Amino acid sequence: MAIKKTASGRWQADCQPQGRGGKRVRRTFDTKAEAIRWERAQQAAADKGEWEPPQKDKRRLSELVEQWFQLHGHTLKRGEERHDYLRSLCHLMGDPLARDFTAAFYSEFRQKRLAGSLKGNSRHRGPITANTCNHDLTYLRAVFNELIRLGKWRGANPLATIRPLKFDQVELSFLDKDQINRLLLTLKESNSEHALMVSKICLATGARWGEAQGLRGEQIRNQRITFSRTKSHKSRTVPIAKELEEEIFTGRSRSGPLFCYCYKAFVRALEKAGIDLPKGQKSHVLRHTFASHFVMNGGNLLTLKEILGHSDIKMTMRYAHLAPEHLEDAVTKNPLAPLQKCQPSVNANREHRVMEGSQV
Repeated sequence: MAIKKTASGRWQADCQPQGRGGKRVRRTFDTKAEAIRWERAQQAAADKGEWEPPQKDKRRLSELVEQWFQLHGHTLKRGEERHDYLRSLCHLMGDPLARDFTAAFYSEFRQKRLAGSLKGNSRHRGPITANTCNHDLTYLRAVFNELIRLGKWRGANPLATIRPLKFDQVELSFLDKDQINRLLLTLKESNSEHALMVSKICLATGARWGEAQGLRGEQIRNQRITFSRTKSHKSRTVPIAKELEEEIFTGRSRSGPLFCYCYKAFVRALEKAGIDLPKGQKSHVLRHTFASHFVMNGGNLLTLKEILGHSDIKMTMRYAHLAPEHLEDAVTKNPLAPLQKCQPSVNANREHRVMEGSQV
């Protein structure tokens, strides 16, 4: 048995689990630890009399994606969308053999993807952001993790050692009071009653656009809106004003769907109102506006977490800097603070000199 480093920098495990004269097997890994684990697993199986010469896995990456979707992916809330995305990625990578899909292979692909140097016809072709690459990594890694759990992939996850890319966090945009008034007025003038009402619900509850647009009459009772089938798969209930509930049901039934698709009308209203937002933030701007004003008005972050339905407080902490008292100790407890308290102001010194001159 031997483990050695190859010319390419990878590690090859070479062993005969059944002893001299038995079948000799070799396998190459990205790290020495993976090679050692594999070699030990082969020997342990041979000691139990359960070892069989491994057959070369001829499946391609796209076949693993299909197997993942059939066994698990179809149960996800946005499984079909994820499935299409993964198939496009496989096509963009040239659909390699699964056994050739290594950390090194993926790293080279990611670098080309960031540079926009990939060829082929795909909706993913062209330079993309680091955040998009991190989504790629998360989705592909999840495919292997699930297949390993289900016993459909015997090797280690080839992407286990790949780190997500770091990038500057984008500031979340929100509307000020003047922009909110302009938007609501524009929506009212557009005669899109559905877009106007959905916008008001989002501003009053912090709901995602899809959650508010998909509301049914049965979900609103006693000045409470219960959002179900959410992104986190957990229902949450948010109180609303009596006036808003009455406005929602003016001319609408208390059962069945309340609104039709109206997102495009909302986007047109944003543009008409002269509200310019960073790319990718239009759909969530009302949710961010609710959260930002909630914190600026002294709202508690833990309460906000429950209202927004965040599973991790780290998501809610993105709004912490908007709190009135956020880091205000920096003003009073920095090393210059005692000196600034003792030192008279420039204006005070000037006034003192003027008074002395007048006395003379």
